[in-house]
Amino acid sequence: MIENTKSRIIAKIKKLVAQSGRNIIWRAKTKDNDISEKIAQKIQKNSYDFSLLKKKDTYTPPYQILAKQLQVEDDQIFRAAAHAIANIALGRPKYAPEIRTLLEDYLLQDKLPQSRRDYIRLKLFELSSQGK
Repeated sequence: MIENTKSRIIAKIKKLVAQSGRNIIWRAKTKDNDISEKIAQKIQKNSYDFSLLKKKDTYTPPYQILAKQLQVEDDQIFRAAAHAIANIALGRPKYAPEIRTLLEDYLLQDKLPQSRRDYIRLKLFELSSQGK
């Protein structure tokens, strides 16, 4: 009886191994959202080619983009731009001299309201107090 049980267990194990082996070799039909192997290779090649492309040669520092907003009529946008430009100078010391020059040149404009002059002077004072 024990021998019979052992042989049944071994037979079940053999059957299970045979079935799992067939499942590994046999490839099911692709589903609707699956992609073929050729398409996957093409995607990988395109991705690799794209990674080798040269990056953009020119770089515009963010403070120069914000400097355009200093000319806007809306006082809230002006203050936000001046604040952001000053924060860039505080966070990125390599831009600090250029930003200081930009703000000082802005103060030289004619017809500049006193409130804007005062705000720019405040930002310049903050930069000088931080040593920028």
